[in-house]
Amino acid sequence: MSLLFRYIFLRHARLLLLIMGLGVGIYLLTDIVERVDIFIEAGSGLGLVLQYFGVRLPSIIAQILPAVFLLATVVTLHLMEHSRELTALHAGGISFAAVAVILVMCGVFWGCVQFACSQFLGVQGERYSQQIWQEEVRKKDLSERTISDVWFMENGWTVSVDTLKADGEGTGFSAFHVRDDGVDVDVIVRAPRVKGSVNSWVLADAERTYPDDYRREQMTRLELPLHQDPELFFSTESNNLQQLPLWQLGDAIEQLGAAGSNVDGLRTVWHGKISYAASLIVMALLGAAIVSKFSNVYIAVGVSMAGTFILYALTMFGESLGQRGALPPFMAAWGPDVLLFLAAAGRLYYVSVRR
Repeated sequence: MSLLFRYIFLRHARLLLLIMGLGVGIYLLTDIVERVDIFIEAGSGLGLVLQYFGVRLPSIIAQILPAVFLLATVVTLHLMEHSRELTALHAGGISFAAVAVILVMCGVFWGCVQFACSQFLGVQGERYSQQIWQEEVRKKDLSERTISDVWFMENGWTVSVDTLKADGEGTGFSAFHVRDDGVDVDVIVRAPRVKGSVNSWVLADAERTYPDDYRREQMTRLELPLHQDPELFFSTESNNLQQLPLWQLGDAIEQLGAAGSNVDGLRTVWHGKISYAASLIVMALLGAAIVSKFSNVYIAVGVSMAGTFILYALTMFGESLGQRGALPPFMAAWGPDVLLFLAAAGRLYYVSVRR
């Protein structure tokens, strides 16, 4: 690790943490103002309020980190330019492109931090905060959530459930199993009650019918080799897909895809989780490109804020197109990063050639 890398990394990190503190403070202040009346009406104590906002910190950091990183990059480069450090580096044979490469390495590090906050701490924090909000503040029992007309296919079984709760309890279960030829039905199962889980689906008071010889069996308990997670249906139903970590979302895509569901929207979200972390690398190049164009720090900060807005707008637009199937999931998720990367890289290439 070179001395120059340590110097730029530490200087950039100090500014980033300072701007991060300001950004998180503004975010929390806005959220508190919007929710304080609801907390007061619910009789929530200060401890519960602090707990609610405390567990949300990782997801907030993950959300605003690209914007914070870009601002820190722009301010760091302008401070180095103002103190003639960039001029000294150039006189010593170290080009502006070399500084940009160091910033890209910083982007890789903070991109990993963003990914960890969003996919590990952030996921658990958002689930816990939602539980606090719904059960402690709104006084709702999340285990009583119910959806109707659920169906899926797995291991040759086509399954239908009239009503299903988030804990896996369901009513009106019916399923039929198709032979390996994919044509003939060899087993039909019906049950008034079912308990579903990722391990198996257990039926109560089930009736199993064999169409070949019209034989019927009455069983007080029947376990079927189904591994569909009931919670996945509620994640899809409530549009809480962003709360699923990357690996669980990948499993959900495989299961729902095998069940015959359209998973283009899920694939867009899956790619989006990776591309959003990778956007910090793009922000490093974009920050360097902005400073190479605008010598005034105030203009550069304003342009960087506009660049952040463009990234968020393009991300939301691409995700919307991916959800509708208008764009392939990979293109919808990675398109904003690619566009900003080309713009920033083109500017830096022009500066390097001109110099």
